[in-house]
Formats: sequence, C-alpha cells, structure tokens
Amino acid sequence: MQRLSGIWLALGLSWAVQAAEENTAIYYWTDANGVTHFSDRPVAGKPAQTMQVEISNPPVNNPNPVPETPTAAEPAVSSVSYTLSITSPLMEETIRDGEGKFTVSNQLTPALLPDDDAAALFIYVDSSRYPCDTATLSCQVQDLDRGAHQLRTELIAQTGKVLASSETITIYLFRPRAIR
Repeated sequence: MQRLSGIWLALGLSWAVQAAEENTAIYYWTDANGVTHFSDRPVAGKPAQTMQVEISNPPVNNPNPVPETPTAAEPAVSSVSYTLSITSPLMEETIRDGEGKFTVSNQLTPALLPDDDAAALFIYVDSSRYPCDTATLSCQVQDLDRGAHQLRTELIAQTGKVLASSETITIYLFRPRAIR
C-alpha cells in the first residue's frame, strides 16, 4: 500500500513540475531606443516587467487547415522515350549534286502512331531549322552551298518539348559545274 502511495506522490510531483513549466513568467523591458526586449530571466540593471504566459501544446489536428490549391492540368505529353537517328547520308559523306539538294532519312524508335499529329520532325542545317515530313521521317534539303555542313534532326511535341534528337553529323556537298 505504501509503495502505491509513493507512485502516486511521484506522479503528482511530475504533473506539478510540468504545470509550473507551462505557466512561466516572461520578463520584458524597453531600451533607450524604444526597442522592447523579451527574456525568460531578469537582466541585472534593467527595470523589467513580467507577464504570465501559458504555454499549451498545439492541437493534434489543425483547426484551420490551408486548402490545397488545385494545379492546372498540364497538357499530356508523351511519356514514351524516343530514339532518333539519321540513317542517310552517313557521317562525313560527300554528296555530289549540282543543284545542292538531297534527302535526309531518319529512323525513329518506337515508331509514331499514324494518328499522332502532336509531334513534328525538323532538320537543322548548320544553324537553320526546316520542317520535314513526319510521316515518312524524311527531310528535303535544297539549294545548299558547297562545303561542309552539320545536320541534326529533332522530334518536337506541340508543346515545344524535344521528344528526341539525333546526333549531329557532318556532310560535304560537292556541286560540280560545267566550264565552257
């Protein structure tokens, strides 16, 4: 019986200490510049006033929850990972054409669906961009000057996102002329 009384006494003392810590005094004073300072201990040489502050535990559930703002639905962009490569002409190939025109053929894996018009194929000749035939994956280059040129193709979604890009290849265009 005496052991049980000791447990109740210890429990009562712990509750009293906890209650004393939850209701604590805060000391505050105003300095010469008009700034108010707060402390849990009095500061020597400063005329301080006290206020009783009751510290309570926050509620488990927020009584004023912040509603989540719905985000605008982004347009669906294909999550398919495409691989695009130029199959013709080959890297560092010399093309002979008097008019400076040739066809660039591409390979896309996986293939686009026939009804998928949300993507477009483009070719970059040096720094200029030209549209290609997305259905056949071929690009027509016309009236190109002789010399070395860099070619690269890109598959771009309607949203502007690049879905796939080929490696840049260098080709050489030779435009023979008849001398009279």
